Amino acid sequence: MDALLFLLIMLAFLSVGRTVTQKLWHLNFTSSAEAFVFSSALGSVITSVLVTGLAFIGQVSSSTCWVVLVILLTSGLSSLREWKSWEFKTVFFPLSPLKTSIQIILGVLVLLSLSLALAPAFAIDTLVYHLAVPKAFLEAGGIINLPNNIFSFYSQHMEMLYLFALALGTDHLAQLTGLEIVFLLLVALHQYYRQKGSATYALLVPAMFLSTPAFFTVAYSAYVDLQAAAYVFMAFYAWENWRSRKQTGWFYLMTVFAGTALATKLSAVIVLPMALLGVALQGETSTKKVFGKCFIFALGTLLFILPWWGRNYFFTGNPLAPFFMTFFGGEDGMNWDITRSLQHFQYFSSYGMGHGILDFLLLPINLTFFGQPHSLKFDGQIGILYLLLLPALFGLRRQSMPMVVTFLILMVFWFTQTQQARFLSTPFAFLAILSIQGLEELFSSQKSTVRKKEKNFLLAILVLALIFNTFLIAKSWAKIQPLPYIFQKESREPFLMRQIPAYPVYLSANHIVERDEKILLVYMRNLGFLMDKPFLSDSIFEAHTLKKIIDEEVYAGDIINRLKSMGITHILFNNKFVFGEYSALSPGERGILKNFLARHAQRILVKNEFFLYRFVLDLDLENPNNAPISLDHSGPRPKE
Repeated sequence: MDALLFLLIMLAFLSVGRTVTQKLWHLNFTSSAEAFVFSSALGSVITSVLVTGLAFIGQVSSSTCWVVLVILLTSGLSSLREWKSWEFKTVFFPLSPLKTSIQIILGVLVLLSLSLALAPAFAIDTLVYHLAVPKAFLEAGGIINLPNNIFSFYSQHMEMLYLFALALGTDHLAQLTGLEIVFLLLVALHQYYRQKGSATYALLVPAMFLSTPAFFTVAYSAYVDLQAAAYVFMAFYAWENWRSRKQTGWFYLMTVFAGTALATKLSAVIVLPMALLGVALQGETSTKKVFGKCFIFALGTLLFILPWWGRNYFFTGNPLAPFFMTFFGGEDGMNWDITRSLQHFQYFSSYGMGHGILDFLLLPINLTFFGQPHSLKFDGQIGILYLLLLPALFGLRRQSMPMVVTFLILMVFWFTQTQQARFLSTPFAFLAILSIQGLEELFSSQKSTVRKKEKNFLLAILVLALIFNTFLIAKSWAKIQPLPYIFQKESREPFLMRQIPAYPVYLSANHIVERDEKILLVYMRNLGFLMDKPFLSDSIFEAHTLKKIIDEEVYAGDIINRLKSMGITHILFNNKFVFGEYSALSPGERGILKNFLARHAQRILVKNEFFLYRFVLDLDLENPNNAPISLDHSGPRPKE
């Protein structure tokens, strides 16, 4: 069912987007592929805006989202005849060995990503907020305050599309919807290159991008990184078309995609000054017209993020929450503060292998050979292709200068902010094009001394590098094993138990805890999407609330009253990080907690290192057992 809905959503995006590009802006496209990718990308933006409107007026539900889907599908019925005439020429194994090899590799990568998207969501950020926040909005029927999840205060363009998918289907559909935007990026990269270079090399660009292990990992996981890259690249593509074709509609598309990129990921803010510079350099001779275009662009992009700033201001008093708390405050409206904000920023700054000029120059070596998943060393692998193709950049001509400048600015911005490999998806979308373009121009240059045998040897090396990247991805895919679930040989629970160590205790807690009770999660990774019952958790610093209660309320009676006021009836924690070798609590805090659990809580579940306790809060505080809790650690420790 989700696969069918995925096709309907794809058709809906194309339908409404084509209506706008054809009937309102009268854009001329050079090919069916270009019409498809721009119309579909615009359709995704329109869909997100409609769902956002429903969310803000409190009318999000399965029925209203079905109405939206029907409206989107019917909006483009008049364009059906045109769609029948569309031709997509790059299909199914031409005679060229290079194109055949690349198509096979790209086809394998697409199939692997689709199979993983059809499996239950298990990626951490997906469960913490990319799907957890839309799920909470859907359950509430609209926008609500989620003060304990600071990520809910980010702008939510892609999350609105995930909300739309969750209203129509399951987490599979949400992952497929995110993957659709990634596929649009791949088509856009291919189509852009075909306008600049030959069809022989065009498929190398999307294959090179998707085969990057760090990018593939988040392509199917309902993340937003590759989606932000897609909108940034589409904005650049639209700007180039506006500059060359002189149609105002392309300027509007650039504005829409730049604003959407900002509403997808805040790190895309660097696009705004770059785009304003592009508007100024577009070629207008009238200063008045230039300023007018810049004003329209700035206003248009801000329209996509202003609703979210307004939401933040309403709930916290800080429109830019959870950032700039030093200037705007907001601590009273969310479970966050300046201290944790600074510590969080310092943590993100610790990714990579240095921030000096020499470290920047060494990035090709460090990223290629030292990048590791789940590590502060870039937190991901990029493969060897980019390093192999680095010399090809010297073959670029002056016509590529706007893209080269764009890439360098994005790269420097990434280097100075947080050096996580998956955040490279935006600059590397441009690098993939530049690398292949430089290679082709080196081969075709009249001064080139590369003979046919040498050229074929180099291309064979590139294909082998692609195969190696694909092997790394296939190895990870084999470890996940999505096929038993897809072919219904394995149910959802066993699959998630293989992927998420804490899933069994989440599943049990959902059955044990009542609707009017609330669980305090401590070092459970805040996988809110898995929780069907009320819960309270801390973003990033997962023991903050627990430590605050212990430090401020030393006496049993005060702790009981504090828990009652917060509505907390249970605590679910990872013993390793509470009482074990990796404990984030001081010895005194551990002593208070273990005494309190022994006297005023009942252990009801233990699974591996995870403990679930029910607090017994309705005791007579005059009872000797409720005497002040000392710091002598004399109480019994929870059994392991």
